[in-house]
Amino acid sequence: MHEQIMPLRCGHTICYLVKGPTGSLLIDTGFAESLGQLGSQLKMYALDLQIVDYLLVTHFHPDHMGIARDLAELGVTLLLPSCQVPFVHQLDHMYARDHNRAFRPIREEDACRLEPEDSRKFLSAHCGIDGQVVQTPGHSPDSISLVLDSGDAFVGDLCPFDQVELYGDVQMESSWEKLLGLGVHLVHFAHWPDERV
Repeated sequence: MHEQIMPLRCGHTICYLVKGPTGSLLIDTGFAESLGQLGSQLKMYALDLQIVDYLLVTHFHPDHMGIARDLAELGVTLLLPSCQVPFVHQLDHMYARDHNRAFRPIREEDACRLEPEDSRKFLSAHCGIDGQVVQTPGHSPDSISLVLDSGDAFVGDLCPFDQVELYGDVQMESSWEKLLGLGVHLVHFAHWPDERV
């Protein structure tokens, strides 16, 4: 495996920087106002925010996309899979209702639209990352995962594999079948410890 994986804690969300030979991809962010935390976490690896080339949001809930606009203004490109487009602004009203001035909605014109089936070619060409983006609904309809050829998967808030039967959710079971079919054996969650499957 030539990718380097760095977990970064932003509040209660674990984000991940996946660094390839030619670029890097950040998976998820924390809530609005977590930019400083992200910067501090990167410093632990002797890195700064300029190392981040792309952002992939596993689903558009506030604790996973809160500083996407801030990062865009620093030159980070949001990768926006087509399956997520209808959900980008689904919870903006929550921030508006709470008068959260730190949050600014994503500007879709700043994002790079990406078809999941084209993600492997894109990630390889722009970051040197061997992997792909796959739809993995279950936690939310817009949930996606990044699956590396190494067997690592970044799944956001998809429930742990050992809990799937507790939910009795056909969609969630299907997402896990898809991940296992792609050879996933180490799962990185946003709120739980890593799980070997």
